[in-house]
Amino acid sequence: MQRVVFTPGTQVLRSKDEGLRRKRRVSEVRDLMYKAERLVKDGKYKDAIPLYDLALKREKTLLTLVTGKASAQIGAGDLKGALQSYDRAMEMSKNNATVLFNRGVLYQRMGEFELAIKDYTRSAEILPKNQKAYFNCSLALKKLGLYEDSLDQINQALDIDDSAVDAWYNKANVLVKLRAYPEALDALQKALSLDPSDGSISVKIESVTAEYEKWTKSEPDRRKARAEKYSGTNKSQLHGYFNRKSSLQRAAGLSNSIRVFKLTPDHNPGGASALSTRQPEQGGEDNNIGKKSSSAEAGRDDDNNRKETTAGEEKSSAI
Repeated sequence: MQRVVFTPGTQVLRSKDEGLRRKRRVSEVRDLMYKAERLVKDGKYKDAIPLYDLALKREKTLLTLVTGKASAQIGAGDLKGALQSYDRAMEMSKNNATVLFNRGVLYQRMGEFELAIKDYTRSAEILPKNQKAYFNCSLALKKLGLYEDSLDQINQALDIDDSAVDAWYNKANVLVKLRAYPEALDALQKALSLDPSDGSISVKIESVTAEYEKWTKSEPDRRKARAEKYSGTNKSQLHGYFNRKSSLQRAAGLSNSIRVFKLTPDHNPGGASALSTRQPEQGGEDNNIGKKSSSAEAGRDDDNNRKETTAGEEKSSAI
């Protein structure tokens, strides 16, 4: 008698023996996957990868195996291999918000900020309430020196969860880059009110306050320097500001037409707005994303003491 059994990788089973073989194969795959996950949990990433490969030989269409292997590869330091795994996962599930988000985290770790922004954007289009996508997108935009756009994304993250201490902390960092010191201090005070036990926030408040005072005292000198620079010319003192080209673009040959969709539930692809191209400041930026975070907690981006840590990878469901 013929019968149809639906399992991961749906097939038509033509005999009882074939059904039993399929059942054993699924059990073997599940055991291999659980062993690999335990190895990853114990930090034995390289040992886990062969188990994922063996499981994938038996069940090539199971997304959880592919994303699990990617996580193990990241832990083992094989970022290029992990990217190949995530690309494979995207071919299997093109509209999977979790895979998009995790690939964005990987791109960000690799310093591919534009590609990370695209994946975060698409992930948030599919899951508009994904606060971590906005948060990480803000960090990536800040790395590109696009501070107004970074501020917009961190504000959207706070619209979803205004109790996120790290979001307020990172908003303050962006505002400092924009020289909006009073607003930055307000954001830090909000973060401190949410977590009074975090001494690093108080330290940051002192640092920003000192920088604000120094900036205020130097304003007359800056005004005088601008007046001297543009005296006797027909150019406005704002000429240099509006016509300068990002040093990042000069160095990397980036296009002025970089675009990102607004990460909003009512996104309209036809209404995408161009990213601003503010001059990134020299110095003060970390050159790497920092250590891997396996949790879903968002990290902080402190230009003085902390290394930037994105929100960690999200987990896929198992078989």
